[in-house]
Amino acid sequence: MKPRFTLIRIGSELEEMLKALPRFGPLFPNHCELTEAHRAKEFWRACRRAGVSGVSLHCYRYVWAERAKVCGYPERFAQEALGHQSKAVHRAYARKAQVTLPSLEDYEKRPEPPKPDRATA
Repeated sequence: MKPRFTLIRIGSELEEMLKALPRFGPLFPNHCELTEAHRAKEFWRACRRAGVSGVSLHCYRYVWAERAKVCGYPERFAQEALGHQSKAVHRAYARKAQVTLPSLEDYEKRPEPPKPDRATA
């Protein structure tokens, strides 16, 4: 499966605004001070103001897990990135992923992935 890329062009006003943001640290420092419950409530309110329904912050965890599975991201890394101790929990997040498997012949023809250098691993 080839990765898909989207080219987004931005105007000069947005470019200037982005340049004014800090280069390091949290993008939304005020949100760091909020509890998870408060962040979820703020997100819900913002969605309501925008007329968006049926979306929660937790939805993004499912989407990320599904994308990781589809692109072949190693399960143990995805599990760690999502903060799960159990493979079963991670698999539940990624259960709706649509994985396209190549035929055995195509799989055998694929180039061998490079082996990691033991000195840097």
